[in-house]
Amino acid sequence: MKLFYLIGLPGSGKSTVMKALMERVCDGQWERERPIDLLDTEKCGNYRVLGKYEKGETFSGTDRLSMAVAPKAIEWIQTKPNETIFGEGDRLNNRGFFEACGDDLTIIHLTVSDAERERRYRERGSEQSEKFIQTTKTKCQNILEQFGDKQTLFGLEEGCVREFQHENAGDTLEIVEYILSQI
Repeated sequence: MKLFYLIGLPGSGKSTVMKALMERVCDGQWERERPIDLLDTEKCGNYRVLGKYEKGETFSGTDRLSMAVAPKAIEWIQTKPNETIFGEGDRLNNRGFFEACGDDLTIIHLTVSDAERERRYRERGSEQSEKFIQTTKTKCQNILEQFGDKQTLFGLEEGCVREFQHENAGDTLEIVEYILSQI
């Protein structure tokens, strides 16, 4: 199993990157499958995307899953399915889920300028409160501290987090190419 999971503030482009990746992998030919209760996925061959993706939906991925999905997803991921798995979003962006993945995890942290993020909010009609955005920012920061690089007495210990600035379509392509190079 390999898991690539995108995290970042709302509007950082997680769903955009995932949709571009899904178009490249299996030529976009994905089928909905539920491997365990509450965990909807998109599957194609030996690849699986966590969450629901439908054309025309602004909010996709794990955002479309039940708020109660995390324990089920942890139970399922601990079976170490023999697949390459992709995910994005806030619903499974938590320490318990990532710890259950073990060494098979790459967290991709997307950042974006405030101006671009606010432009995306206006374009898609986002109405998330400042409190929600701050909560997500704190969650991401906690994940970066837990799973990112750490300075130890013995030197730098490399974590499983990779950082990408995501401002435009060229950045989307770069991130997708990075993921593809790792599978």
